[in-house]
Amino acid sequence: MSLALLSAISLMCVDGAMAARPEAQEPAQPIVLAQAETPAATQSQPEAITIEEINAAAVKTAEPGADAVSADLRDEYDGPLAFEDESDDAVVEKLISWLEGLDTLQGDFTQIAPSGAISEGKFYLRRPGLLRFEYDPPAPLLIVANGGMVYVRDEELETTDSYPAGKTPLKFLLQKKIDRDDARVVSVDRGVDTVAITFASEDEETEGELTIIADAPDLKLRRWIVRDLQGGITVVTLDKVVYGERLANSLFRAPDAGGRFLDR
Repeated sequence: MSLALLSAISLMCVDGAMAARPEAQEPAQPIVLAQAETPAATQSQPEAITIEEINAAAVKTAEPGADAVSADLRDEYDGPLAFEDESDDAVVEKLISWLEGLDTLQGDFTQIAPSGAISEGKFYLRRPGLLRFEYDPPAPLLIVANGGMVYVRDEELETTDSYPAGKTPLKFLLQKKIDRDDARVVSVDRGVDTVAITFASEDEETEGELTIIADAPDLKLRRWIVRDLQGGITVVTLDKVVYGERLANSLFRAPDAGGRFLDR
């Protein structure tokens, strides 16, 4: 795998796994991307989109303010946006402080890969440094981050690959204290009830950009978007998120022979 795949902490490995299974590439039913409600959107149901439209929808989600106010409505919307009276620097500091205060969270995820392949599963995050993604069948993947490494297990191929977590922009979610000198703010975008902040690393070995989308004003994590150096976009949307519950050490065991349990 190329280093570009590291931009999504190897989440895009599922894209290749799904591509090898033609029957899994298309969802059984059209997918409706989660969007924040707007005054206009409440008048009609969201439109379903097909697999061919997923990439375009992912790009639109990543546009400034698109998570809350679509491009078509932007010129007509006159209401307040999130944190309207605060500077971009203040909003960034608010989000970083909130992230640094996180202990654990868990829930469901839906991932849209650059090809449009859709996969779902469960995730577990324990900061600092610990992450687990369990993919639902037919994807045979398990991804675990611990000890500064990311492990990608493919049960069908019976292989485990590992990569330094510090080479992916998702390191900003895993760090105990976000390095302000390393985390370069690319953009701050405000929606009606969301804020989207895009980070890139000053370290040239870290590839890609990470956009964190959180509810406003309570800053609950809603979605993140990773752009790789080839322009590929991976969108991970979270659902049924639970904060603060104790997570067992065994969840973060490296998924390979001889992988040890964490001592703490």
